[in-house]
Amino acid sequence: MDIDLKELQHKFAENKVYDAWQYVQSLMETLTFMNASYDLLEKVYEHRKAVLNEAAQEIFNDVLEHKGEPVHVTGNHLARTQLNIAGLEIDDTIYLRKTSLEFFHYARLSVDVLSQIINAALFGEDALPINKANLPKEVSKKLKSEKSFKNLRRIHSQGIRDIEIQYLYAFDNYIKHVKTILITVKNSFMIGTENEFQISNFTYRTNSYPSMDALLKTTKVKNNVINLIEDVLAELIIQVPNCVNNRNRFHSIHFKQVLQETDKGNIQKYVTYFIEVENDLNELPEQIKVMPLAIKPNNEIYSFVLNIDKIFISIKGKGESGIIGIASLQASKNSNNIYKTYNITPCTLPMYFEYIENYSKNYRNTTFNYFAMEGEIIIL
Repeated sequence: MDIDLKELQHKFAENKVYDAWQYVQSLMETLTFMNASYDLLEKVYEHRKAVLNEAAQEIFNDVLEHKGEPVHVTGNHLARTQLNIAGLEIDDTIYLRKTSLEFFHYARLSVDVLSQIINAALFGEDALPINKANLPKEVSKKLKSEKSFKNLRRIHSQGIRDIEIQYLYAFDNYIKHVKTILITVKNSFMIGTENEFQISNFTYRTNSYPSMDALLKTTKVKNNVINLIEDVLAELIIQVPNCVNNRNRFHSIHFKQVLQETDKGNIQKYVTYFIEVENDLNELPEQIKVMPLAIKPNNEIYSFVLNIDKIFISIKGKGESGIIGIASLQASKNSNNIYKTYNITPCTLPMYFEYIENYSKNYRNTTFNYFAMEGEIIIL
């Protein structure tokens, strides 16, 4: 794929829409599965035809070598097309039908994930729910909200209306909801020239689709899915800086880790997380979204999902002595959000000391990534 994914990742990080990156990673995985399914369809079907031709030629040679003698054609000749996978004998026709369904599933999933990438990368806190019905069409509608997204909307809308993409959705929906397997595999043996690896005709909702050669159709679908993804991601790299509603997101988190030196090694006493402001608490909104993230001088990006319920607000450069507020984690039903929601309220030093005193009791299973933040480590 001719897309600089590293550049795309940096655009997400720089514009505080890094939650989109997980979907890019998922897309690369589903594309790998789609391509692997396609390659297997090609190889296994070619193997099937070659083995049948070889078996037929072997029988014809036996007939010529043993004129006047009976030559027996048995099931063993046809069984040679079976596949041996980790010692398991599998009927190759079953494997072809199964892999065809997997191809369409992963191709459809790739288009769905592509739409979610757009959704997360451009709309920030206004993004549509990931489980939104008919997400590709809904994302296309939402792209109307910003003039700068006009070209991306054109590319995306034309792509999901493409005849091969429409066929892809119809086929996948038909299999899921009607639950009829449409793939047939038939090959002549010795007599005739039939070589059929076909998707049967079907009707989904009001649209009818004719019978199609399976390899021809999967080739067209694969090419159009990849072309759509490349075109969308190329434009998305340009548009990410125009993303909306990301202003309440924070990546820059500082930490202070205090360790106690003992005969058995250093034991952690507590870790404090800080967000810095210039002068006062009014510089922050009442609610913020937080995910620690840092871009290092070598351009590597480090991040992690916070699993702590308190972040302290401090005057820049003053650390603990400058604490004026606290960000408290807001409970959320969606645990998959990587930007955690915190509510801002004033905080006093006694409240902070209470946090330290109870740290070992309240925070036994917190995760920590030094590379995603700036801070200090103190050994007592």
